Amino acid sequence: MMSLGTWNRRSTRYQKLLNLCNVFLLITSTILIFSSVVLMSFYHITKLDFWSWHFYWCPMAMLALGLYTFFICIYGFLISTRESRGLISLMAVLIGIAFLGQVFSIFTAFELRFKITSEVLPIADENMQRYLSDETVKYNWDWMQRDLRCCGDRNYETGFQSWNSILNGDVPDSCCHNEDVGCGKGKLSRQSNRQILENLGIWKDGCLDILINKMKNDVVPMLMVYSGVGALIGLVELITMVLGFAYVAQISRRERRNKHMTDRTRPAYGNEEEYLPSLTSKETNF
Repeated sequence: MMSLGTWNRRSTRYQKLLNLCNVFLLITSTILIFSSVVLMSFYHITKLDFWSWHFYWCPMAMLALGLYTFFICIYGFLISTRESRGLISLMAVLIGIAFLGQVFSIFTAFELRFKITSEVLPIADENMQRYLSDETVKYNWDWMQRDLRCCGDRNYETGFQSWNSILNGDVPDSCCHNEDVGCGKGKLSRQSNRQILENLGIWKDGCLDILINKMKNDVVPMLMVYSGVGALIGLVELITMVLGFAYVAQISRRERRNKHMTDRTRPAYGNEEEYLPSLTSKETNF
């Protein structure tokens, strides 16, 4: 049988390995949060959900996983010095859920990469039609047009013309070089005069062409790297889950051993009073 020192050394080894995995997951979860914010704010990925649902769920899954894993790691550090089977089992289960989420995130990254590199380009007409009726759509297009200095959906130099059939000769104010309330009124009705057309004071390139070019150059390599790193994260999560359950089993075995040793040192006889005559009894043999 193993000595108590051996049991303690094994427990300490489990604690060190779990803490090491927690440090790795804490660092990678922070990177996931930062990468998802970059994809959403700089590349406007979530605003292209009319193209495919992968554009929304890929960065959102990265953000959710990053936050979820970050808090699990904090929880893991807080319980690292406590040999509680319940707390450690809970952590292992939570890590297992994170592993499943990581598999889903890698799947969306593969699909998103395929969508970006495919020749099938998005059609934004239906989404743009809701510009006046849907505040979310309006917010998305205004933010893209201000940030990317673009106007409309497709084609360089003539992208702004896609608003003609939607806003009846107007463009959104976010298309203007110097944005002001009502600055986009009547811009498309001046197209008959070429000189005026060249001095409209609005951005002319389509937003989707700019975004697709940026995504092919920047986002696709990022997704390829994430697919590999995500697989490594999933592997570490799986190892952490196994270590957690192994640590719980180690604690259970040690508790059973301690109980067994206690039972061996306990007196084998029962209550001695059963074998002694009662001192308070009034009965006598005389």
